[in-house]
Amino acid sequence: MSAINGDKSRFHRDRKSKIARRARKRKLISGLKEQPKASAMARANKAAV
Repeated sequence: MSAINGDKSRFHRDRKSKIARRARKRKLISGLKEQPKASAMARANKAAV
């Protein structure tokens, strides 16, 4: 079936899951990008002491 021919609930459910998956992935990636900066700062502070 296609979305045009009446299987709209499945298409909508899949669409919502894709959007949620992309949002989770973006959040994870942004968290990983921020994390090394914080650990690099901690290493720099340890080296200065």
